[in-house]
This record gives sequence, structure tokens and C-alpha cells, in this order.
Amino acid sequence: MNLDSIIIALLMRTLSPHAPDIPALADAIVGEGATWEEAVLMVAVAYREGSFQLGVVGDQGRALCTYQLHAAPRAVLTDARLCTRIALHRLRDARRLCPAQPLAAYAGARCGTPLAARISYDRLRLACKVARRAFGEAACGMPTPVGVAR
Repeated sequence: MNLDSIIIALLMRTLSPHAPDIPALADAIVGEGATWEEAVLMVAVAYREGSFQLGVVGDQGRALCTYQLHAAPRAVLTDARLCTRIALHRLRDARRLCPAQPLAAYAGARCGTPLAARISYDRLRLACKVARRAFGEAACGMPTPVGVAR
């Protein structure tokens, strides 16, 4: 593990101290070239969707790995790098598709809907919590999006 991987792993451990797949996932996030902003988003998504468990399966067998990927090869259940590569690609696409609710499309919600706002806000709020732990209070200034009750 390099220093960036260690920092990401420590951030993950603040959310789930005993998840065994954290080192592999942290290495994968760094290895796939995630920016720090993307890294904290990936941490938030991996925690919310699969509690940093690589082999988790959800949605009646359709959502795979800690990022709960749909239409992904089953190899993502054991390959942290592949799981993270696909998730990061989809995260980047989702952010382009719906900048106002950047994690909505990732979670399968239609941009502009109340569900999209709630899902995106939840993941962004968690990412900000993680970012503040790593980089201090000024790391994230996130307003509450329209349509989301605090």
C-alpha cells in the first residue's frame, strides 16, 4: 500500500473498522487513478451500497460487489480492481449526466426527481464527512439541494 492507499483505507475504517476488503478497495481506488474528490465519493458509495464488502450481492442477484454494480461480470465479486474500475467509470458518467444530483444516475434514479435528490444528497453528505476527516473542516461546502429536507 502506498501513502494514498493508506489514507483512503484509514478513512474507510472510520466508517467500518473491521471490513476485511478495505485494503484491496483502497489500493484499487488509487490504482484506477481516482482524484481525491472521486476517492471520497467512492468511499461513500462503497460504504452505503455494500459496507466495503467486495463479495456482496443485492437486488435479487442483479447488483454486485461493494458498489452494487448492475450489468457487471461476476468477477467483480472477487476482483477489487475490476469492481472499482467499473464503478469509477459509472460514477464519472453519472456526474456528467446530472451535475445537480451527481450520484443520482449511479443509483439508478432519474435526474431531477425527489428520489434522485435524496440519494445524491445522502452520498454527498457522507463523502463530505469523510473529506472533512481527511482534509479539515473547509474540505466540503455542500448546500442542501432543492427538494431535500434536512
